[in-house]
Amino acid sequence: MERVRIKCPVCGVILEAEDNPANYGKFVTCPNCKTRNKFSAFKTVLPVSSSPSVDSETEIRAFTDDTVGALLDPETGRKYPLKEGRNLIGRMTHNTPSQASVPISTDNRRMSRSHLFIDVIRGADGRYHAYASNASNRNETRINGILLEKDDKLSLKHQDRLSLSGTELIFLGSRVNDETVIHLS
Repeated sequence: MERVRIKCPVCGVILEAEDNPANYGKFVTCPNCKTRNKFSAFKTVLPVSSSPSVDSETEIRAFTDDTVGALLDPETGRKYPLKEGRNLIGRMTHNTPSQASVPISTDNRRMSRSHLFIDVIRGADGRYHAYASNASNRNETRINGILLEKDDKLSLKHQDRLSLSGTELIFLGSRVNDETVIHLS
């Protein structure tokens, strides 16, 4: 079998693996960010025999079928996939495993390791809805400039801007319903 380099869809670290169809359904734990993903979620970057070069990088697949949204770092262009259910957004640490299911690579020490929850829920209408809430930290979170208070749960729409203590991210929710429906009783 041919050996290939694969890129973690979460932290971007490049790993070497055997390109074997039997691996496609298996789960791989990234040694850098400790995120567990299906092998098929990793991006194929280069054959091992090639010399590594950013210019020749080829993305084959960025997200799995169960990805329902992402956070985009507009500074680096890196996307962090979100899955259905509870996503804990936090600062990636290199010394200790992060508790975050979506660890963000940043040098901003004001961003908590457990900073923000994004819950992606399939509604009765069959569409996905995303909600942001504070993960019980004392650091500031703003969504489109609005401060997220302790017990707030804000609905997210495609291209909402999130500021996690100064780390800027953009919510990409193309599969998420953009309508916020409020039922009055």
